[in-house]
Amino acid sequence: MNAIKRYLDFIALSACYSALLALAAVVPWWVCALAGACVTALVIERRRRAHRRKMGTIQQRLANLRSEGLLIEDKARGSEEDVMQRMIMALLADLKRTLFKLVEKNIQLLSIKEIGRTIISSLDEQRLMDSVFEYLGRGVGYKETAFIILRKKKRAFQAIISIEQPSRLVRRSLTLSYADLAGSQAQSCLIGKSFLIKDASMHPLFTAGGEQLFPGSTMTSYLCVPLLKSVESAACGENEDCALRAAAAERDAAAPIYLGSEECLGCPHMPLLGALVVTDGYRGTPLTNVDQVTLETVASLVSSNMENWYLYQELRQEELFRERVIEGMLNGVFVIDRAGNVTLANRTARDMSQYKQRHVRSLGIGELIVGESGGGNGGSPVLRVFDRAAPLTYREAYLRRRDGMHVPIRMNVAPMTGEDGEVQGAIIEFIDLSEMKRMEEEIRYLDRLAVLGRFTSAVAHEIRNPLTGIAAGIQYLNRSQTLSDEQRENISFILNEVDRLNRIVTDLFKVAKPRDLLCQTMAVADLVDRSRRSLADQFAGKKISVAVSIDDGVPPIEIDPDQIIQVLINLFKNAGEAAPEGGEIRVRAFPYRGGDPEVVWERDRELVCIEISDDGPGIEREDREKIWEPFFSRKKGGTGLGLFVSQSIVQRHQGRISVASTPGTGSTFKVYLPITRPRKGGQVEAGHSARR
Repeated sequence: MNAIKRYLDFIALSACYSALLALAAVVPWWVCALAGACVTALVIERRRRAHRRKMGTIQQRLANLRSEGLLIEDKARGSEEDVMQRMIMALLADLKRTLFKLVEKNIQLLSIKEIGRTIISSLDEQRLMDSVFEYLGRGVGYKETAFIILRKKKRAFQAIISIEQPSRLVRRSLTLSYADLAGSQAQSCLIGKSFLIKDASMHPLFTAGGEQLFPGSTMTSYLCVPLLKSVESAACGENEDCALRAAAAERDAAAPIYLGSEECLGCPHMPLLGALVVTDGYRGTPLTNVDQVTLETVASLVSSNMENWYLYQELRQEELFRERVIEGMLNGVFVIDRAGNVTLANRTARDMSQYKQRHVRSLGIGELIVGESGGGNGGSPVLRVFDRAAPLTYREAYLRRRDGMHVPIRMNVAPMTGEDGEVQGAIIEFIDLSEMKRMEEEIRYLDRLAVLGRFTSAVAHEIRNPLTGIAAGIQYLNRSQTLSDEQRENISFILNEVDRLNRIVTDLFKVAKPRDLLCQTMAVADLVDRSRRSLADQFAGKKISVAVSIDDGVPPIEIDPDQIIQVLINLFKNAGEAAPEGGEIRVRAFPYRGGDPEVVWERDRELVCIEISDDGPGIEREDREKIWEPFFSRKKGGTGLGLFVSQSIVQRHQGRISVASTPGTGSTFKVYLPITRPRKGGQVEAGHSARR
């Protein structure tokens, strides 16, 4: 470019000199020589002025870049070659420094990337503050940093301040009220914009109750960047009495306002979260626009994290509230998925089932809630809700505890749908019916006693009086010496039938008007042995063997021995009559650990089970329920009151008696007795039985 300009200047001078030579013919030569010298001087001066203007423009632009790190402070002076050389050297030196700065910024960007990951992923407020201070202090080099957090519940700001002095690191906390905000910091929070103050003496930093944020600071500039939510909420500003709305009316209505009065500090809709403040104290170099961009980047990450952290806290509070509500319910609650696996169980459900939370979640609902006949997952009545896609209400079932006990329950089952409307599981709410079942059974028992009592009172007197007369007359006839053997045999038969009728009436009185229980503690083995010995002659006559097995750990039980022995004798007698010649009766006693859904579980009450099995013909299915009814008997000469009386005695002890039988394989009667005396119903007298 310069060669072209010189060429053009040479052509212009040549043309000028050619014109002067042409004029030399008419004017003196010295005039032409003077004119040529003047033209040459003008061209040279013009080029020098243009060069000086260019140099001045270059130096002015270099001086304007001084605030961004260039160290050119004075104008370069000297010859043209010296000026150009100095400028070029200055630019090279600045390029070198800029390269180092770019490397430093690259390291800072990598650091901010890592710190960003930590900030975004952290749900711990203390860890968040430590990460911010670590990056701003060691990563960027700010020695004085303040992390200001809005505490909406307290309606105040909390400023956590970090000062890295040459000899030590100081951390402290201050509480800032709305009145403490002043100057550019208040404006920054008010309109949500970052402010870079290059002259701290003209615009001083706010104080907290007269106490400076950075006491003894060497700052000349500082930077304040507000922390804002990513999504602004307009709900608060829509209220007629909103302080923000009133403040916006006084200012430019189009400009956003985030902090209008002290009332805003507690507003849940306000997007302001806090602020970050840094200074150039103990740093040596003033803050620039690059520092502003850096801090704004950090502030955006911190704001996102704080917003996520607050949302997490709100969700956690709602979750804890729901958990406390579910945990505090008096009814049991199970939540299952579509496969029937338990995903949640409240405290009542865990207590009733005796499972811990970690254990119950590994179970299927079929292992916990079963129908009358038990069964696996396929047999659970709960799973029917998936087939019907409708709630199941007031259904009775059994809760199988961890120890095998079955607790009668009444449940409501509701399907649980997802966002797509598909059934994803079910919610099971249930109550314990143990006490209700016991009361129902006691009421049924009392009803039967009342009916039987009225029947006994009405009939017994009318039966016993004729029986007494019949027995006296027959006995008088039996004393006659003229009777034949056949007649005496008939008279003996009549007397036996009279005795049987009398026993029936006596048994009716025992059931209708039972005496109080005379409870005492007695070993189960003694009860079984005394009952067995009472029928030893009968067993010996049929050559029946009796095998007795008492499990370890069977505790003594508190019962009325006479009445329980009466029950066992009746069961032994029935087993002996059912067993064939040379048969076997098996007796086993053990602590009851569950397995029978029909046994009503009572809280904090242990049971002992006594089994009496025979190898007789068994009981037909249609007769199993009838055997507990009065006057039902398949035995020749039986009164049909033995099992009825036995069941009544066991029920008065708040126990249960049941039978399991298969025709052709024998029968097993099970007597369940609590180890402690009855707690409710009937009169119980502590004492000793009359018979020893």
